[in-house]
Amino acid sequence: MLRSFSYSLLITCFLLVASCKTNFVPTSSSSQNFSVSDNSLNTDSQLVQMYLPYKNILEKDMNRVISTSEKEMVKKRPESLLTNFLADLLLEEAKIDAETNNSEINPTISYFNYGGIRTFLPKGEITVGKIFELMPFENEMVYLQLTGNQIQEFLNQIAEKGGISIGGVRFIISNEQAKSVQINGVDIKLNEKYWLVTNDYIAEGGDGLTVFTQRLKMIKSGKKIRDIIINHLEQKYKNGKVITAKLDGRVSNE
Repeated sequence: MLRSFSYSLLITCFLLVASCKTNFVPTSSSSQNFSVSDNSLNTDSQLVQMYLPYKNILEKDMNRVISTSEKEMVKKRPESLLTNFLADLLLEEAKIDAETNNSEINPTISYFNYGGIRTFLPKGEITVGKIFELMPFENEMVYLQLTGNQIQEFLNQIAEKGGISIGGVRFIISNEQAKSVQINGVDIKLNEKYWLVTNDYIAEGGDGLTVFTQRLKMIKSGKKIRDIIINHLEQKYKNGKVITAKLDGRVSNE
């Protein structure tokens, strides 16, 4: 996407120049004379001149308010306001994307890896920069078709970890296993096929979820999850909506 490419370019420029300003603590010193050519000075000057316009654009966009939150949202296990909010957002946007671009896909489950959620969302104004802090990775949204048995295996791994960010599913953690699993309000059918939406890192077995590499199908959306979140929040904000979330017992301990 253009926005993702632009952000990546701007951040690359920012980090490149920022690296020139790193502060070091000297532990020893020595002296030696080197000749400095005008060419190297000109190169440095050209780099700064190239960077400055991007720096201004980047700072302006990172400080742009794109949403307002009713309350502070942090991640916790077995469920939390933040994990529920992100999972529900991903599932909602995945359904819209699938309906628009691929009628074969009918996503009923969403999954965010816990470690990929890097910070909280504050109460009040939310900026573009805050979403970059929340999701600093260039992960793509992907769809996986899995059997009910594979979903059960996946949820058992989640139960062992004490819960996670998941949407469209309800289950009880009992002896580190997922019990009484319901998908879209219906008891899981082990021989049924389900579509799960997640990120490409997880789809390739990240966080030890090798069961996802045994999927029946994988379809890439071509969309970055961070861009999806930003666009979702922007649209709600333009419509005057304050974002919120709630605990609903989707994952609970026995």
